Amino acid sequence: MGLRHLSLLKEIKGVMPIAIPKRNDRRVELNSQGFQTAASLKQAAEEGTNLAIIASNTGQHAADALEALECGMDLLVEKPLSVDAESARSVYEGSKRRNKKLFVGCVLRCSTSLQTFREWLPRIGKVYAVTVECQSFLPTWRPNHPYRQSYSAKTEEGGVLRDLIHEIDYATWIFGFPEKIQAHLKNTGRLSIEAEEFARLWWETKGGVSVSVCLDYLSKIPRRHVTAFGEKGNLEWDGLVRKTSVAISDYPKEERVEPDLSAIYKTQLEEWLEACRTQNRATWLATGLEGIRVLSICDAARLASETRREETVSYLHG
Repeated sequence: MGLRHLSLLKEIKGVMPIAIPKRNDRRVELNSQGFQTAASLKQAAEEGTNLAIIASNTGQHAADALEALECGMDLLVEKPLSVDAESARSVYEGSKRRNKKLFVGCVLRCSTSLQTFREWLPRIGKVYAVTVECQSFLPTWRPNHPYRQSYSAKTEEGGVLRDLIHEIDYATWIFGFPEKIQAHLKNTGRLSIEAEEFARLWWETKGGVSVSVCLDYLSKIPRRHVTAFGEKGNLEWDGLVRKTSVAISDYPKEERVEPDLSAIYKTQLEEWLEACRTQNRATWLATGLEGIRVLSICDAARLASETRREETVSYLHG
């Protein structure tokens, strides 16, 4: 992801990206590819860098973000903001103390097909239920890297709740945040990893919408799909083919397809740069506070799975 950001930033006029890899040998490789590098965030700051994208392993996000804040940088932190809400809170409070901007890389908000889903939602009338599904097979994610050695496999920083937090983010972005949650997390042993391979979450929004979220690392047939059921019809988003469709009784089915999903990463970067340069409110970006709130849902889901009870979500207010 860091390399993707570097490549896209080079295409944006007036931006000179500097890579700060964790491994020194990686600097040589990046230099050979034409990227400028620095040995540390401090060195980059001394050379005039005032913005940072944190794209390290999830377990390192909070420490790296705090270091970048100490260097006086506004931030875009790859999702999730940290491993849990408590450690994410330290980043949020650090950004407030230093009057720095903090955003989270929930890039699917920049998908025009998902934006269409949000825009078309009123067309199906009052929504009473929503299903959100994101299912794939972890061993195929990074073919050149043993998946059991990845951060995804580790209990302290991996698991589907953290890796597939996009689904929880856009579910709350579109339908609102829950006050209470029920959940079931499971490690089947099929992948021989420590972290949860499967998660099922249920909640009801303040408006009475029943939301069900299913996430897993186990499905060899991938699926990323949302269906909203309303009084007038159904609205669907297929994230794999980038298609939004609405079916309303007595009306022809209408569809809209997003031509190029790769553009969402550049859109996110351009909006982030604009938000940091000006006082304009970012239209699609997830804020640091929203990043903490989504992690609060994940924390409550883990607790609910352990207690086998509905649990209250404890949010940071600010």
